[in-house]
Amino acid sequence: MPNRNDLTLEQKINLIKENEAGSCYRDLRDKFNVSIGAVSNILKRKREYMSDYETNLSKNVKRKTSHDFSQSINESVYEWFVAQRAKKIPVSGPILQTYARKVARELDGESEFKASNGWLERFRTRYNVNFRVISGEAAAVCEETVADWKSRLATILEEYNPGDVYNCDETGLYYKMMPDRSLVVNKEDCVGGKKSKERFTVLLCANWAGNDKLKPVVIGKAAKPRCFKNIDMKKLPVTWYHNRTAWMNSFLFTDWLQGLDLMMQKQKRKILLFLDNAPVHPVDVKLENITLKFFPANTTAVIQPMDQGVIRTFKAYYRQQLIQHIITSSTGAQSADDVVITALDAVCWIEIAWKSVSETTLQNTFRKAGFMTPSAPTDLPPPPHSTSSIDEVISAQEQESLKNLDKVLRHVSISGTSMSATDFVDVDADLPAFNEWNDDSEKLISIHVIPNEDPAQNEDFEVEQPPSVTDAIQLLRRLRLLTTARYPELHSLLSQFQSKLIDIYLDSNNVKQRSILDFFQSDGSKTKNFL
Repeated sequence: MPNRNDLTLEQKINLIKENEAGSCYRDLRDKFNVSIGAVSNILKRKREYMSDYETNLSKNVKRKTSHDFSQSINESVYEWFVAQRAKKIPVSGPILQTYARKVARELDGESEFKASNGWLERFRTRYNVNFRVISGEAAAVCEETVADWKSRLATILEEYNPGDVYNCDETGLYYKMMPDRSLVVNKEDCVGGKKSKERFTVLLCANWAGNDKLKPVVIGKAAKPRCFKNIDMKKLPVTWYHNRTAWMNSFLFTDWLQGLDLMMQKQKRKILLFLDNAPVHPVDVKLENITLKFFPANTTAVIQPMDQGVIRTFKAYYRQQLIQHIITSSTGAQSADDVVITALDAVCWIEIAWKSVSETTLQNTFRKAGFMTPSAPTDLPPPPHSTSSIDEVISAQEQESLKNLDKVLRHVSISGTSMSATDFVDVDADLPAFNEWNDDSEKLISIHVIPNEDPAQNEDFEVEQPPSVTDAIQLLRRLRLLTTARYPELHSLLSQFQSKLIDIYLDSNNVKQRSILDFFQSDGSKTKNFL
C-alpha cells in the first residue's frame, strides 16, 4: 500500500456514507486504500467535508490550499462589490480592501491576509473593475455549477421530507405604483426621493410541499404608520419591521430567523432552509431547529424556487388587488392623486396575494429548481416527465394571474396611457431588497434620506376610525338589500359574514344580558345599539 493516498472530496463523502451504512474502519481502509488513521481523520472531519460538498467545492479537490482560501475571498468580495454597484453605492479601492480583510477574518480568525495594493490590482484585473463602471454586473449563470449543485442536492435532502424543506427570498415592492408608464423608475430612485417612500421590502417563505406559506415579512420606513393607529401590530396579517431605507438588513433577518426557530422548537420540527448568499443573510447565527443551506453564488436565478415564478405570481395578484381598489375608489375621485392607498391597504393585499399562490405553483417551482429526491415523496403528486413540462405548468399558472390582471387593467387609464400586466408586474423586478451598509454602518446610507424625517408623517390623509361591531352589522344589513335585489350570488357569503359579526358581538365582554324591550325606546323607536 502506498505511503499516502489523498482521497478526493467525492471519495471522502462516499467513505462517510458507507460508514453511516455500517462499514467498519478496516473495510473502509481496504476499499479506499488508505490507513486506519486516515479513515479516522476523515470521519472526525465529517461535518467539514459535508459542508464543503454542499457548498459546491470541487468534487476532485484533495486538500484545501492557500489558493482555495484566496479564491474564497475574491469571490466573496466580488459578489459584495456587485451588490453595492447594483444599488449605485460608490465603492473605492480602500473600501474593497477593508471588506476583503473582514472576509478573511471570518474565514480564518488567525489569517494574516493583508489585502495589499498588489492584491487589489490583481482583483481589479481579474474582474475587470475600474471603480467607475463594472462590466457584467450580474455574472452569467454557470451551467456547470448549476448541474453540479443539482447532482448534490439529493444528498442534502436525504434526511428531510418536502414539508420540512423551505426557501425564502426578499423582493422590493412599489406598493402604491399605478399603471402609468411615466411612473416607471430607475434603480437609483430607490435611494431617497418620493418614489422610494412608497416602497416595501417583502420576504416570502414557503416549503417544498406547498402546504406551509409562512406569514409574509414586510419592511417599511415607519415604526407605526398613521393608518395603523388603532390596530394591534401583533394582529397584522404580516410581520412588520421598519428602518429608514425599508431594506432588509442582517439584524432584521436574524431576528426573523430566531423567531422562526422558536416556532419550530414549539412544533418540535427540524427544517432545512435554503437561502441565497446575500450579504444580509448571516452564516453564523445560532439556531436549534433550523439548518441553513446557501445556494452557490450567481446561480439563484435558476435554482432558487422563489425566483422560478413564485414572486412574479405574487406580484400579479397584489397588483390585481391594487387596481380593483383604484376602480372602486374612482367614483368619488377627481384625479389619480385622490385615490388613497395606505400601508394598511397594502398589508391586506400582500396577505391576499400570498394566499392566492397555490400549492401546485410552489411544488412545481421547487421541482424546476432541481428539488428531486431519489424516491419520489409520497405526499406530493407525481413529478412531470421533463423540465419543459414543469415550465409549461408554471407558465400556465403565471399566465392565469397575468390574464386576470390584464382584465382589470382594461378598466383603468391614467394620463391617457396604458400598461400591460407583464410590464406592470415587472416594474420593480430589479428593485434592491437589501443594503450591505446595515446595522452599525447604516449611517453611511442615511445621507441619501432627508434628515430628521419621520416617514409616518408623510401619509397625507385623515386616519379613518374603524366602525364599531354594531355599525358594521348595520352596514351589512344595507349590503344585504343590495345582494338580494341585484346580486343574489353574493347573498350566502354576506350572510356568513353577518353571522360571524353577530357572534363576535354576542361574545364581547361589553354585551350584557338584555330584554328584547331594551332595543327600543319608550316611544317605540329603535335604539342605536341593536342587532
